Amino acid sequence: MSIPENLPSTARPPRWRWLLPRIALAVLASLALFVVALGAVPVGLMRGLVEERLSVALKTHVQVGAITRDGVFSYTPIVSVRDVRIAQPAWAGAGDFVRVGTARVRVPVFALLFGTFRPDRVTIDGARIVLIRDADGRANWQPEGPKSRTADSTGLSLSDLAVTNTQIVLRDAKRSLMIAGPLSVDSTHGLRLSATGSFLNSPVTLDLTGGRITGIDPAAPYPFAATLASPVLHMTATGQMNGVLDTRHFTAAIAAQAPTLKNIDRIIEAGLFGTQAVAVTGTIRHNGRDWYVDRIGGRIGRSRFTGVATVHKINQRTAIDARLHATHFDFDDLADANGQAASAQRQAAIGPRVIPPTRINLSKLWKTDGTIRFSADHLLAKGGTVFRSLSGTLSLDHRLLTASNIVATLANGRMTGTARVDHRSGLPKLSLDLRLAGLTLEGLIGQPEIVGGQVRGHIVLSGQGDTVREALSHASGKAAMVATQGHVKRLVADVLGQNLSGAVIHAIEGPSQQVPLRCLVANFSATDGVLVPHPLGIDTGSSVGRGAGRIVLDGERIEVTLAGTSKSRALLRIADPIRIGGTLSAPTVSVAGAGTTDKPTPGALLKVFGRSLGQALGITRTPPDIPIPPPASFGCASAVATALALNTKKERPGKPDRPFL
Repeated sequence: MSIPENLPSTARPPRWRWLLPRIALAVLASLALFVVALGAVPVGLMRGLVEERLSVALKTHVQVGAITRDGVFSYTPIVSVRDVRIAQPAWAGAGDFVRVGTARVRVPVFALLFGTFRPDRVTIDGARIVLIRDADGRANWQPEGPKSRTADSTGLSLSDLAVTNTQIVLRDAKRSLMIAGPLSVDSTHGLRLSATGSFLNSPVTLDLTGGRITGIDPAAPYPFAATLASPVLHMTATGQMNGVLDTRHFTAAIAAQAPTLKNIDRIIEAGLFGTQAVAVTGTIRHNGRDWYVDRIGGRIGRSRFTGVATVHKINQRTAIDARLHATHFDFDDLADANGQAASAQRQAAIGPRVIPPTRINLSKLWKTDGTIRFSADHLLAKGGTVFRSLSGTLSLDHRLLTASNIVATLANGRMTGTARVDHRSGLPKLSLDLRLAGLTLEGLIGQPEIVGGQVRGHIVLSGQGDTVREALSHASGKAAMVATQGHVKRLVADVLGQNLSGAVIHAIEGPSQQVPLRCLVANFSATDGVLVPHPLGIDTGSSVGRGAGRIVLDGERIEVTLAGTSKSRALLRIADPIRIGGTLSAPTVSVAGAGTTDKPTPGALLKVFGRSLGQALGITRTPPDIPIPPPASFGCASAVATALALNTKKERPGKPDRPFL
């Protein structure tokens, strides 16, 4: 048997087949060594790096005495940091922001490696934390750059926290709150902070309590309670956070009492104003940057109210959506003692006024938008008010405030319309478009035996100023009121028609007789705060009257004259027309130079009779400054239609009324 000479050679395996396993083995070995090294990393070598990184992040000097770890090998070592000092930022002055004797933190190595490190077990001993905020709101605990935390961020992931021998100091110049006190957290009593100090230059105490943080689920509801007690504010909050120390997500029941709402606003910083004494209770929720007032109710002065609201933070702006209902409401309650004293001082200097000095400057609301729907069942006023209830909707959009769907009811009738304040540039501009309907003269005047009738009105005015009073003192537009289908006392109609003989006869024979009131039209056009009638006329069953003059809103001065004629032959006419003067709050009426009251004096009647008789006999003459001769007639239908018309462009404001039709 022979062996072939050319046997096929055996194929050698490729080189990569044995190289790849060796590479894989080397990589796995390296990873294993790296993982093992992570469990035994010498943290003491990181002290310089920690100081540098924290100094850059906090923009202040950070000093760390020592960093050590418990045990030689662990993937969740306990790292101890000693003698930590974080200096105050330069604007806050000298001293330390944070000083810590010892802090022990459990560090999950792999979480730290992948950037998801959140300590779950922390022990702090011998710390002092000084929180500072200046009058402009700059705080040392807030980053000066853009905020990186989102609304969805949650609180700490702590399952265990212990704090001993620690002091908290708060110096908040914007709130006028300065307090200091010990903070402790242990497994027996939970969280405790008891601080004392001053608030608005009055003594104050702050007590804060929370649940135990020992072996708990960090995401479980965490109970808390806080009480701030001071002569100028007593405020409590009891509720639960969505997780341990998650101050951005919580629900709480609150109660507060203070001499003014402004004191409460010092704490919550919602842009509120000074008021009379306030006591409120409610339930609130905080979710990220947004607030939800699920229920609120209480009193401010004599006012009683309930409501709900949401407050959303959108970029740098605040959006409010609220509904408020008051069973009783007094506008005077919206001013504190200082505001009322200033108002009383102004009134003492200029006298009583009808137009309110309500401030309409919106410069402090440039970051606020929103909608508030309000209603008040009973309006109160110290001097009484003709208005019974009020409702409407307030909308604010970039300093454009609109009060729409206004409904103000009176004893009979109501006022409806809109009001707008535009403060997007320059001085605030006030615009009013209001209508009166369903009113009666007897209800307004309160003397149905003298005059009665159905009243309607239309007010369209606009002007600029920081207050309602200032804006209307420069207003232009129209203000009209008409009365129809009524009655007037015969004696009053005789005086209006300047029929002295008729007035004497009816005063003797029928002092209670009445005649129809066909119409009363007061249609004023306004230019720069001066109201001029176009026209001012009265038509009764026995007389016709026409007026001229003006009403100056700056000072609320009335300068109006009424001249009339009788529809029947007058044996003796009253010499002079009726003059109406004084102010809107205290008008005066005179006939032939004699003042009129509910019970005219014999001397005044004798003076009127003497002047009228002298003119009739030619002994005295009518003074040449009488502005209007007696009218012969008055067109009620056209005058009423013009006064109540929506289109005011056809009117000619500022031009005096014609003497007669």
